[in-house]
Amino acid sequence: MSLETEHRYIPNTALDRQTILKACNTPSFDALVSQAIPDSIRFRGRLLEGRRAWSEFEIERAVNEMFRNSRSTSGGVSFLGAGSYDRFCPSHISQLTLRGEFLTAYTPYQPEYSQGTLQALFEFQTMVAEIFGMDVATASHYDGSTALAEAILLAKRVNKTGDIVFMSQGVHPEYATVCKTYLAAQGLRIESLPLSEDGTTCLPDPAKLSGKPLAVVLQSPNVFGAVEDLAALTKWTRHAGAQSIVSVTDPVAMGLFESPGAFGVDIVTGEGQGFGLPQSFGGPYLGLFCSRKEHVRQLPGRLCGETTDARGKRSFTLTLSTREQHIRRDKATSNICTNQNLCALWATIWLATFGKEGFRELALQNHAKARYLRDELAKLPGVSIRYPRAEFFNEFTIDLKQGQAESFFEHAARSGVAPGFPLSRWFRQDTTGLIICATEKRTREELDRLVALFASWKGNGHG
Repeated sequence: MSLETEHRYIPNTALDRQTILKACNTPSFDALVSQAIPDSIRFRGRLLEGRRAWSEFEIERAVNEMFRNSRSTSGGVSFLGAGSYDRFCPSHISQLTLRGEFLTAYTPYQPEYSQGTLQALFEFQTMVAEIFGMDVATASHYDGSTALAEAILLAKRVNKTGDIVFMSQGVHPEYATVCKTYLAAQGLRIESLPLSEDGTTCLPDPAKLSGKPLAVVLQSPNVFGAVEDLAALTKWTRHAGAQSIVSVTDPVAMGLFESPGAFGVDIVTGEGQGFGLPQSFGGPYLGLFCSRKEHVRQLPGRLCGETTDARGKRSFTLTLSTREQHIRRDKATSNICTNQNLCALWATIWLATFGKEGFRELALQNHAKARYLRDELAKLPGVSIRYPRAEFFNEFTIDLKQGQAESFFEHAARSGVAPGFPLSRWFRQDTTGLIICATEKRTREELDRLVALFASWKGNGHG
């Protein structure tokens, strides 16, 4: 089925479409889409077979039937991580977040009518800045990947002479792809930094640099689970005159480890989904963004501030908004048009619910369960721990025999267990690696169940 022949509610006329395709030097919309969406995942059939006219009731029933084929973490036992975490969220949080006055709130252009929204964002900024040990946090971004890309653009505005971005191979591959897309027209060169035998990033030799470094980008814990040496990072960047950037995909780790700000990191970004947001088949998520105070004028997005009104009462307002809609386009730092306000509110209530002690207890539970699971798996024949000397939080990487990670995943999934994330889905040649994550939701019985699945699996040559 050709997409051009399908009737859709798109306001472009046939002439408009031809003009757009000509400007893109593309013969058809199908050809345009094929440049961005691989054939392996592109759907070419019809979602609803049969007659063209469907009633609302028939569509709803047909779509619900399709949903029955989708598997979610609520219907089984999940050891998936790799940037999205199966975390417990008390029921009162959704009830508060989805109240009408919050659910319909948009950008607070008029502070006198938006005090509740602005106060919630101010509290959100305060909590995020404290968790990461940074001077200032913005009022949220789209997600963790775009926040990281914006961090590199901030570094470019601060360090105008740098032209090389060093990015660790431990950065989430999808985050790295988003960054490359953002930087494609920026005249910057991205160079990959390999990992050492303990899973941490090998920083480049300053004497062998072929240009001036702009920034070094690490993720900690990195995508394989290893906690990076942030002291070494900041020492290197200060010596080289570059910006240090750290991404955190699960910020609950900050309840156990020293914050990036304590090491003097310049810019910290993260994914706020770990603050109790539902996984929801991939979104919406929540981008976190922090920096040192001297970068405030260059920050993307918005800052909410506290002040007093004409009667001397405590009040809140947009202190800084650097998007092109508010100021001259050439002075705008970003076209962030949505600050994920509802997700930020959800995270704020979740953090307030747990408090400092609860946040640390949550982190300790994650780490203890992951450590128990790693120790038990290490005892099994046919299973080896990748980077056994690495410090980790709640996820780690194991190796099975050649080509067996995806096979074991399918085997375990038939038993209602998602045993981890096969690395071959990112790296075609890595057919042995499996990233395993244990959050606070995993019980001792479930941990032992996964170990038993590994122990009894004959596909790995044992059991």
